[in-house]
Amino acid sequence: MSKESALHEAVEKSYLAQLKETFGSNLLSVMLYGSYVSGDFARGVSDVNLLVILEHSDSERIGLLGKRASRMMRKYNITPLILTKGEFINSADVFPMEYADIRERNRVLSGNDETASLILKKVNLRHQLEERLRGSVASLRQVLIASRGRKSVLAANLKILYGTLKALCRGLLSLKGLKDIPPEGAAIIDEVSRIFEIDADPMKKLLELRVGAKMDVWDLAAQTLTTLEKLIIIVDKMEIKD
Repeated sequence: MSKESALHEAVEKSYLAQLKETFGSNLLSVMLYGSYVSGDFARGVSDVNLLVILEHSDSERIGLLGKRASRMMRKYNITPLILTKGEFINSADVFPMEYADIRERNRVLSGNDETASLILKKVNLRHQLEERLRGSVASLRQVLIASRGRKSVLAANLKILYGTLKALCRGLLSLKGLKDIPPEGAAIIDEVSRIFEIDADPMKKLLELRVGAKMDVWDLAAQTLTTLEKLIIIVDKMEIKD
């Protein structure tokens, strides 16, 4: 069995069976989302994201899932987001970017597509995008300090940062009302560059770094900070009316 087949078998059969056995009738929906669905999944770097919707909270059973499936989750980077249906629907104003992405790109493994009930507003999306952009700038500056001059440490963190920025790019395009958001990373970056009039080169280099390209990561970090700082100014000045 290939590594890809083994991953699919573990996630879509073994782990799903574990969820059903653990939560029983309390389990309403299991949905795959993120890079595993979109096609830009990088094994060993990307997480397998699963949205698990329950009818009611059950800390005992959630703990039991960790006991039963922890080895599988570590091996295949399976990251379940466990929410009750009420929590999911009522937190749409707090996480509009993530929820919009889940709604647009998901695959239902069990139950119904619960994203159909979401009410997502652009004004909330703008606030969240600004918060995440500012957080990314602060985090990258902290990484520059924490790396203590070690190229490998900075490179590893920049690879992780790309995943965050990819989600931000999708959110930025949604904020501008783009309906057909490109599924691939480079195409998304080009659209953000065109619409927001920023340099696409730093984010494209982050994508290249993530798949193994060699480059000056210190220069890349500086370029990325400049791009993010410009985006913050643009988003901060946007006036959105739902």
